[in-house]
Amino acid sequence: APSPDALSMTFAGDLPCADCPGLRTELTLTRDAPYSGDGTYKLVETYLERGAPITTTGIWGTLRGDAVDPDATVYELNPEKPEPARRHFRRVGDDEALKVLGGDRTPLPDSLPSTLKRAK
Repeated sequence: APSPDALSMTFAGDLPCADCPGLRTELTLTRDAPYSGDGTYKLVETYLERGAPITTTGIWGTLRGDAVDPDATVYELNPEKPEPARRHFRRVGDDEALKVLGGDRTPLPDSLPSTLKRAK
């Protein structure tokens, strides 16, 4: 199992895309210090069947609660540039995976892929 004090965690998976087969996503969270709840991130997104990867960087922090579970641990990405807007991911287990959340921290419908699995 991944160590909770790991300074870097990478998650990967395919997320929904409105007008393409999917969005291949790789998110690396780097902690400022062991057991820290914030740090920097690198998000690499590739629209399947088109174009080059898009990389976004910025800082991330930890929030408490989403629209369904007031005790959920949520990671909030704050990009260096204002677009795209902030994004939220709910922690699954001991950082085994992340579930992408909608704009108001609501889970995506079960019919849509929404999980990024721990890659390293």
